[in-house]
Amino acid sequence: MALPEHVQEQRNALVEKVIKDIEAGKPFFWDSEHFGKPAHNMALGSSYRGLNRMRLMIAAEDKGYTDSRWCTYKQAQDKGWQVKKGEKGTHIEFWSKSVTVKEVNQETGEEEKKLKDLDCPIVKYYTVFNAQQMEGVPPEYSVTIDENEKNKYMENMLKNSEAKILFDQNNRNFYSPTTDEIHVLPREKFKTLDGFHATCAHEIAHSTGHSTRMNRDMFNFEKSEYAKEELRAELASTFLQQQYGIKFDEKHYENHAAYLQSWAKVLKDDPNELYRAASKAQEMADYIEKNMLLKGIEQVASKAVENGKEVLLSKEVKKSTKVSPFQEIADRAMEKKKRQQRKQKLQVSIKDKSKQAELAR
Repeated sequence: MALPEHVQEQRNALVEKVIKDIEAGKPFFWDSEHFGKPAHNMALGSSYRGLNRMRLMIAAEDKGYTDSRWCTYKQAQDKGWQVKKGEKGTHIEFWSKSVTVKEVNQETGEEEKKLKDLDCPIVKYYTVFNAQQMEGVPPEYSVTIDENEKNKYMENMLKNSEAKILFDQNNRNFYSPTTDEIHVLPREKFKTLDGFHATCAHEIAHSTGHSTRMNRDMFNFEKSEYAKEELRAELASTFLQQQYGIKFDEKHYENHAAYLQSWAKVLKDDPNELYRAASKAQEMADYIEKNMLLKGIEQVASKAVENGKEVLLSKEVKKSTKVSPFQEIADRAMEKKKRQQRKQKLQVSIKDKSKQAELAR
């Protein structure tokens, strides 16, 4: 399906910037200051995902934003914030397989809202602004990741890895799809614990392609296909690392310098590959988070949400506080629950009106 012209133009512009950075030796968006603070909509309290998350990471790195909060012009106005004169926003896109339509109920004569499934997804384009582009926005709350809790999550990911992890290497790290095993250097060979966890996250991301998991073709890779898989795994691990505050070390940059030119070629051949990679990488990160990283501790997160435990972005927080990555997870879960409740309320409302019409007859 061909993309709308304006969507393709925006994608091409971003990819051209990424290629230019790669060819200049710039390490993509890995120098982002937002580790532990993923880009999120400050009006809704929800995190951006996939390609939009990647777009905003790149925009923040390029423009020097250290604030992780974004929203549209209208959302800012509704909150009493004002976008500074002359500021230019960043484009994001949302794809949907359903739309809300208004229909007249033939029995009651009243206009009702209904969700209508579409044969083909449609795209909506929005322009968002960073909090640093606005006036009247309260300062962002300082986030300090608890090192012990962060490491607990990472160790839980290693413990629950669905591919066996062997710490048996001297000079390289890799995933073998043939044996479904991950081979990495022993942790004492790494300069930092974050570097060790980042490497493991990257290889675990590769392992999600196994036929018993997400079933990507992991065999008979041509050079270009291998580069695409590396890009997907790198984005997936980056999403996880940003979420949980895992910093890259120098060795990480050295290990991936060899891939930069192959990524540039892949993106030149097909600019949309960056977006496919980001979308797939988000699915990979979600799989790891659900089946490995949070396995065994999901009930704790769920209980905290049910009890209304304070989460990141809470208005009650006034000083820099030590918070855990789990709070961001709870925040997303709470927002998802609210969306489900709104959807259920809409469906119940429609059913009630139908029943009233039957009684009227």
